[in-house]
Amino acid sequence: MSTAPRHALTVDVEDWYQVSAFEDVVARERWDEYEDRVVANTTRMLDQFARHGVRATFFTLGWVAEKHPELVASIAKAGHEVASRGYWPGRNRVLVPEEFLDELTRSKAALEAAGS
Repeated sequence: MSTAPRHALTVDVEDWYQVSAFEDVVARERWDEYEDRVVANTTRMLDQFARHGVRATFFTLGWVAEKHPELVASIAKAGHEVASRGYWPGRNRVLVPEEFLDELTRSKAALEAAGS
């Protein structure tokens, strides 16, 4: 009996200016000044995934969920798993336990609010 191969696919849902390569160049306070591409790019991915019957886990920043709750809702509605990438990118490695808990709580709340 043969079975189809199983693969895991994950997607980081963040905008171009939020990647760790820019963390010392682009201040979070200025994020709203930059061109927003996360919705259009993620929507294109969702369309391609739907066309080919692909499901994935979308690790989404809490900041993105707060700014674009409709995007998180469309990911979930398309049958994908929505997961937390933290509220801010790249911070988990430098947080003390209390800050880590706050980061996860804030991200979880944003994702849950967006998905409802």
